Amino acid sequence: MRPPVAGSDPMVRPKGTGRRRRRPRHPSPWHDPAMARTHPRRLPADVPGSERRVWETLRRLDDPWRVFHGVAWQSLRRGRPDDGEADFVLLHPDHGILVVEVKGGGLLVRDGEWFGRGSQGLRRIDPVEQAVSSKKALVRYLVGAIDGLERLDAGHAVWFPDVLVDTDLGPAIPDVLVLDRRDLGDAAAAIDRIVAHWRLETRLDESTVEAIGERLAPTVEIRHVLADDVAEIRARQVVLTEEQRRALDGLRRARRVIVYGGAGTGKTVLAVERARRLAADGFRVLLTCFNRPLGDALAGRFADVANVTAGNFHGLAHRWIVEAGLAFPDEPDTGFWEDRIGELALEALELLGRSFDAVLVDEGQDFLPSWFVVLEATLAHDDGPFLVFCDPHQAIYREGWEPPFAAVPYELGRNCRNTRQIAEVVARVFDDPEPTEAVEGLPVDFRAAEDDREIDRRVHEALRRLVVDERVRPGEIVVLTRARGTKDRLVGSKVAGLVLVDAERRGDGVVVETIHRFKGLEADAAIVVLDRLESDRDRALAYVGLSRARAHLVVVGPPEVGRRLGLR
Repeated sequence: MRPPVAGSDPMVRPKGTGRRRRRPRHPSPWHDPAMARTHPRRLPADVPGSERRVWETLRRLDDPWRVFHGVAWQSLRRGRPDDGEADFVLLHPDHGILVVEVKGGGLLVRDGEWFGRGSQGLRRIDPVEQAVSSKKALVRYLVGAIDGLERLDAGHAVWFPDVLVDTDLGPAIPDVLVLDRRDLGDAAAAIDRIVAHWRLETRLDESTVEAIGERLAPTVEIRHVLADDVAEIRARQVVLTEEQRRALDGLRRARRVIVYGGAGTGKTVLAVERARRLAADGFRVLLTCFNRPLGDALAGRFADVANVTAGNFHGLAHRWIVEAGLAFPDEPDTGFWEDRIGELALEALELLGRSFDAVLVDEGQDFLPSWFVVLEATLAHDDGPFLVFCDPHQAIYREGWEPPFAAVPYELGRNCRNTRQIAEVVARVFDDPEPTEAVEGLPVDFRAAEDDREIDRRVHEALRRLVVDERVRPGEIVVLTRARGTKDRLVGSKVAGLVLVDAERRGDGVVVETIHRFKGLEADAAIVVLDRLESDRDRALAYVGLSRARAHLVVVGPPEVGRRLGLR
């Protein structure tokens, strides 16, 4: 005879158990017309109906309660990476936190084992273990992350919103911690019973409640690097788009992932923010990239964070090799930089006894396969998070890049850096679809120039207009060139009393840099010199250079370049 299943029979009786005692109903002393604060304010469309029904009930709790849905967590558990997600976390200043695991559909308990029944048939579940793991991980994280929070009361419960549960479900979960369809009508009374069971008595002041809320559902503000000259780097605060928020939530659950995104979609921003969150959770993080100026900027961002090592791959490898006392050639050739340096870096890390809990790679399309092998070997655990952020269109150093490991790709589509006018020009380089959500801005300025002398004159004209007429600050402008010879020719020239300077000099003038070296960085205004647009390499450089401008773009080059970009 098949055991009964909740949902098809109002009585669920595991073998050898009696009828479950009906719970008394009484009004909650907390309930008043003010409703709980919910995070997010609206549920995404793909949330299961069972969770949506619980959400609608919990949001009717009174005002001191804050209700968080889908709180993903990742932490070190017994010295190894572990992750999970709490369906709901409830926060109250007079009680602490309560973790609620929701299971929709039918329920079968057979010989002490739990099974859920849905459209795919029976599946083994353990909602109690899920709730307990989330509770312990979140308490450990919050107490460690918030100054002055030495103790946090926490409880857990399991909710079956689709069925009536009228039987004891075993020693792992007392009756009072099991909610069912009847409790949808009075969440306040249900939560009241659970709080009383756990004797949740933590008293949290307003600032601590806000700090907990910020960590459970953060409002992220991220600084964008504007130039690779440290003296001119400043912060521009931007709130993450909804797509980037979803990406960050997705990355909280990821161990191996490749994040693909075009120029301006926020790959570096997400890499930095993910590194920051992992570090806050106690992970030793390695954040690396290919380009030295970008690596220097990343290192500066994390200079005061002890458990984040940031910088470009070759710079970090050189530092480790020297620190370990290994020989480094006086004049390394290309073969050394591509092959031998990775082997030496790995040897150095072994000698230093250094490893990492998580590795994040920006500019992944510029990395050789052997470098990924080295980076993976730095992980303390085989299943540690390894995230690669890349854009195949920006592969300006090598062709035919392939992802370093099998992983579910994550696609970023929205351009968050460029105005619509700039993003449209960038899209034309590779005949990509034109953007639909970028903000409006100024028209792109094209200035035709056939030879070196005319190119220099056009650059100076554009720069004079930006500084004198448009009053753009020199530190917010960059001049980018495809060819190093063009850069060398412009460096040292003067416009409106300003000197065009090499970024390495870290002067007070307008920075002139090659597109290669400025990749990964950005500026409010960019003057980009493109003397040709013929080969795939030319187009890759144009794609990178044009997309560095946030608000205003000037293109200098032959008329055929203007026609190819739709600017003539």
